[in-house]
Amino acid sequence: MTVEALPFVNWIFWTTLTAGSLLVVGGTELAGGTTRGYRLFMASLLSVFAVILLLSELNLAPDTLADTAGIRRSLVWLFGGLTIGYLVASIAKWPRSGLAIIAGLAGISALASLAAAGGSLSAPLFAAQLILSALALGAVNAAMLLGHWYLVTPKLSPAPLLRMIWLLVAALLVEGLVTALSLLLVSSGPLSGPIGWLTWLRVIVGIALPVIIGGLAILASRGASLQASTGLLYIGLAFVMAGSIAGASITYLTGVPV
Repeated sequence: MTVEALPFVNWIFWTTLTAGSLLVVGGTELAGGTTRGYRLFMASLLSVFAVILLLSELNLAPDTLADTAGIRRSLVWLFGGLTIGYLVASIAKWPRSGLAIIAGLAGISALASLAAAGGSLSAPLFAAQLILSALALGAVNAAMLLGHWYLVTPKLSPAPLLRMIWLLVAALLVEGLVTALSLLLVSSGPLSGPIGWLTWLRVIVGIALPVIIGGLAILASRGASLQASTGLLYIGLAFVMAGSIAGASITYLTGVPV
């Protein structure tokens, strides 16, 4: 990975985290079960993330991956505007869940435009990895933060938390499948050589362990106390974040989207 690719790894992290979280929070609000305080907190936090993303976008070289740079930048500005709009709608108590989902889809589209611009040996598999990474990061981030609301609202239904954790596990399992396809169909080179350890770290720490943690969190969420589930999700968030960064780095190092 050249130094020029580092800003793209940073950009991918903030886009996947913010877009995925918006999709999960918007979908969860439609299904019901969360509190207004949680939704306001998430809207505020994701607006901060969106501003960081906009700054990251401005830091990208304008002539790098230029085939879709204009489309990507337009989508990022749309994404940022919709995210801020979601915060305003949340404060004003206007209809907002659809706005969060649309904003998340704009972020997903920006990720797809980046994958189409190059940097990997398979644009479709790279796009799939980025989208799955967004869903996994969004699910574990939203679930971990929702877990804190159960400490002050013990009668809150565990259903929304369980839906988020199931989404996390499902996204990780499909992500593992796409990684296997990339290594089988594109190249198995990343499994060996000087970066082999990073690839195994990506697979074990970024995918396998979070699946196990998600399963344990599901079991813990069915109990009377959700503190154990929240603690597990802290660990899961750290692992999924590390896996996302490692996956993007390996892609730009080798061209194989893992």
